[in-house]
Amino acid sequence: MKNLNIHNSRFITYSDNTFTIDILGGVDVQQIERMVCTLRITYKNYPPLRSTLDLYNDNQSDKLIRTLCDKWELKLLETSKSVHTLTTQLESYKLERLKYPKNHQENTFELSEEETKQAKNYLTDKNLIKNLKNDFQQIGILGENENALILFLAMASHQYENPFSVLCLAKSGIGKSYLLQKLSECMPQNAVSFHTQISENALYYFDSHQIDGKVLFIEDLQWTHQMLSPLATLQTQGKLIKTRATKDKDGMLHSTTFEVTGKLCLIACAYSEKHYDSLSLPFLCLNLNHSHTQDFNVMEYQKKIRAGLINKDEITATQRRLKCVLSSLKSTSIINPYATLINLPDDIPHPRKTLLLLLNFIDVITFFFQYQREQTADESTGEIFIKTAPEDIELAFKLLKNSLFRRADELSTTSRGFYGWLKKYLTEAKTNQFTALDIRKVKRIHPRTLNNYLNELKLFSYVQIVGGNKHREGFIYKLTDINELTELQNSIEQSLKQTFDKIKAEQPKLSKKEQEQTAEPEQEPKENIQAEPKEEPNFFDKNYKRKRINEKEEHTLKMILELEAKQPEREYLSSDFTAITGRSQTTEARYLKILWEQGKLNREWRNRQYYYTLVKTSSKQVSKTPLSNLETQQT
Repeated sequence: MKNLNIHNSRFITYSDNTFTIDILGGVDVQQIERMVCTLRITYKNYPPLRSTLDLYNDNQSDKLIRTLCDKWELKLLETSKSVHTLTTQLESYKLERLKYPKNHQENTFELSEEETKQAKNYLTDKNLIKNLKNDFQQIGILGENENALILFLAMASHQYENPFSVLCLAKSGIGKSYLLQKLSECMPQNAVSFHTQISENALYYFDSHQIDGKVLFIEDLQWTHQMLSPLATLQTQGKLIKTRATKDKDGMLHSTTFEVTGKLCLIACAYSEKHYDSLSLPFLCLNLNHSHTQDFNVMEYQKKIRAGLINKDEITATQRRLKCVLSSLKSTSIINPYATLINLPDDIPHPRKTLLLLLNFIDVITFFFQYQREQTADESTGEIFIKTAPEDIELAFKLLKNSLFRRADELSTTSRGFYGWLKKYLTEAKTNQFTALDIRKVKRIHPRTLNNYLNELKLFSYVQIVGGNKHREGFIYKLTDINELTELQNSIEQSLKQTFDKIKAEQPKLSKKEQEQTAEPEQEPKENIQAEPKEEPNFFDKNYKRKRINEKEEHTLKMILELEAKQPEREYLSSDFTAITGRSQTTEARYLKILWEQGKLNREWRNRQYYYTLVKTSSKQVSKTPLSNLETQQT
C-alpha cells in the first residue's frame, strides 16, 4: 500500500507516475465480494474524470481502462497496470481493516505508588462513608448523598463477578444527566462506556469488550418494553442472542445470529410516569430528590460556579482520588454467612427478584469494604474469600429502605409526591374538601396531568367524590382517613429491624463456631503399646498385591528344593507355587516345563494334568526331548 495515502476512512488517495486517483467515500469494508467505489482520476492538467464502478467487475474495469486510453491517448499497458495496482492495494487495505477493525487498545489508568498508598488508606478508614459523602459535595453533587452513594457502590461493582445495576427515575429538569455526568467523571477511562442514548436493537450489535468489565452509562434510556427487555436479559443471564433473517447478494434468505456476552453494570437515567414495579426489572430503581429545598441548593451552587467561587482544581483532585479508589479494588469472592437470616417484609411485591437485589447489594458493600474485612482461605480449594459483616447488612438496609418502600407503594412516584403536597396544602387551608380549580389556582399544573393524579388517588381510595358536577364547576373531592403510608413505613422498618436483630444475635455463635473450627485439636497422650505384627495378605485375599520376581524359573527351583527338604520325594503342581510366589498359574506351569526340559524335574501325565518330581542325583539323566505320544509315556 505504498501508493495509498489514507487521509481518513472516507477519503483515500492513490498516486503513481501516471495518475492521481481520489477514492471519494472510502471503501466499504463489510462488502467482501465487491469493491464499489467512486473515483476521481486526474492526469496532468486535464480535467478530472469521475466514475463509480465495481473494481471487481472485469467489464466495468476494462471499460474504465479503455475510456482513460481514449480520453487522454494513453498506452493500454500503463493504464491497465495503474488500475490493477489500485485494485490490489485497496484490497489489501480492506483485508487489513477487516483483520483489525478498530484500535481496541485503550488508555489504561495507572496509579503511582503514592496514589496506591493513599487509596488503600482511604479504603481502610473507618469513616469511609462520611468521606465519600464529603467528596460528593466537593465535586458538585448536592442533596443526593444516599442516591449518589448507591450509584458509586454500583459503579465499583464493575470489577465484581456479579455487578449491580441502577436506574434513576425522575422528571425532566431534575438533574438526572448532571448526576450521571459527575459520577462518570470519577471513573477511569478504560472502565466506562458512556452513551447519550441507544436504540432498541443497538444492544444486540455491541461488541462484548464494550460491556464486559465496564460501566455502561446511558444518559437517556427509553422507557419501553423493547428497550428494557434485552437489558434485563443481559443482567440476569450474562448474554444476548438474537437471530434474524437476512438476504445475501442473490436475494436468498438465511438466518444470522448475533451474540453479545458480558457482565452488565448499568447506570442509566429514564423519565417514566408509569409504575416501574409492574415490569419486575432486575435493577434497583432510584427516585431522585425534586423538592424545593433541593432546587434552592442547586441554584445556589450554580451561582457560585458563575461567580468563580468554586475551586475547579479541588474538583479535579477529588475526581482523581475517587478514580484511584475504584482502581484499587480487586476482584474477590464473597460469602454471606447471614444470608439465611435475611427476610423481606411481607408487603414487598416480586419478592424473588427483590431478595436477589438486596443480597447482591450486600455483597457489593462487602466488596467495597474489602480492605476492612479479613480474608479467609478455603482449606479444600485454596480459594481466598471475604465474609460479610453485620455492618454491611446494616448499611444496605439503611440505603435501600426508601427503595423497598417505593416497591411496596401502590401509588406512582409522581402521584405520591402530589398526594403529599395536597395534604400539606389542605392542612394549611384548614379544609378537607377541594376542587380541581382550587388546586390549579395555587399550583401551576396541566389540567390533564392533574386529572391523572386525581383519578389514581380516587382509584386507590385516597380521595373520594362528595359532590359537584363534571360538566359545570367540577367534582368536589375529599381526603379519606387512610393512614396506609405510615403503616407501610412502620411495617417495613419493623421488619428490617427484626431481621437485623436476628443477625446481631447470631454473630457470636458464628464467631465461636469459626474459632472452634480453626483451633487445633488437642493431641491425646500416646500409650506405649507394642504394635502387633501384621500378617501378610494371602493370594486369595482382596487386598493382595502381586510381587515382582526377577529370577523366573530359578526361583521356582529354589522353592522346590526348600519343599523337598521338608518333605522328600513329593509331587508338585503349578498351583502349589502360585500361592507361594504370587505369580499366575500359567507362568508357573511354563517355568516347571523349562525345568523339566533342562533335566532337573521329572514329569508324569495323570488325571489330565502334569505332576513333577525332583530328579535324584543317582538316577540317570532324563531325556530333554518330551514324549509326543502320551500313551507311550504312560506305558
